[in-house]
Amino acid sequence: MMKKSVAMLAVCMLAQSHLAIAAGTPAPQEINIVLLGTKGGPSLLNTARLPQATALTIGDKIWLIDAGYGASLQLVKNGIPLRNINTILLTHLHSDHILDYPSLLMNAWASGLKDHTIQVYGPPGTQAMTKASWKVFDRDITLRMEEEGKPDPRNLVKATDIGQGVIYKDELVTISALKVPHSPFPDGEAFAYRFDTQGKRIVFSGDTSWFPPLATFAQGADILVHEAVHVPSVAKLANSIGNGKTLAEAIASHHTTIEDVGKIAREAHVKKLVLSHLVPATVADDVWQQEAMKNYPGPVIVGHDNMTISVP
Repeated sequence: MMKKSVAMLAVCMLAQSHLAIAAGTPAPQEINIVLLGTKGGPSLLNTARLPQATALTIGDKIWLIDAGYGASLQLVKNGIPLRNINTILLTHLHSDHILDYPSLLMNAWASGLKDHTIQVYGPPGTQAMTKASWKVFDRDITLRMEEEGKPDPRNLVKATDIGQGVIYKDELVTISALKVPHSPFPDGEAFAYRFDTQGKRIVFSGDTSWFPPLATFAQGADILVHEAVHVPSVAKLANSIGNGKTLAEAIASHHTTIEDVGKIAREAHVKKLVLSHLVPATVADDVWQQEAMKNYPGPVIVGHDNMTISVP
């Protein structure tokens, strides 16, 4: 009798779940973070790590956070069709975050973008940059539209200059932006982004110096993807490039030390910390982890290019 009751209960629960789906309750979508480029800074001293770009996928929806050099190739390498990108979010307009942006738009168009509009959100200057990008390729666009019958790509991309607050919301996700300090950019020209979806929270710090309000913004996040600087190694990097002390001081003051990243993660009570935009990118994984864990007791993942992290 007990076995029959349990079996009947299971059948009823299954039936209710199917009814909920039929009634319009969305089924849970798989969430993945794909690290495409994990180094900080525009210099290409080697190709072990490429500049900043990250993809967030929720089911078949694709969001790209920043588009540093190599983003297009890395997306293809990871099996993410460029024509399927739904949204691009730019944290700020430093070259290591946007160098591949114009070519990404053209590559998406060349690979078949035609049935939807890519939404682009970024700080003031994003709209102007997008218009300038089209001008660079104006001759190519005109010829291909005439000879190949392609749609006008300028009608397939909508760029928006944003401010702080909720910048996008639908039945699947709410995306919020937080102004963060990233000198020498003026206030309101650098952002962190937060995705709230299916009861999960994923936060991307963008480039920022030590900023306690980020802990409030990221409170309870399942994953915080945060930039990091290892100060003792910055001087060596600066000397190898040639700017010496001036560059070293600028890097250290415009970003967050790895110890302070740990503090932000701890104060935000995040479940997992992922390190990206690493400066220098040559520091060993165990060094990054040890320094972060001085202040944060949770799991620390040192990001590498082409790493996929599932959000449970």
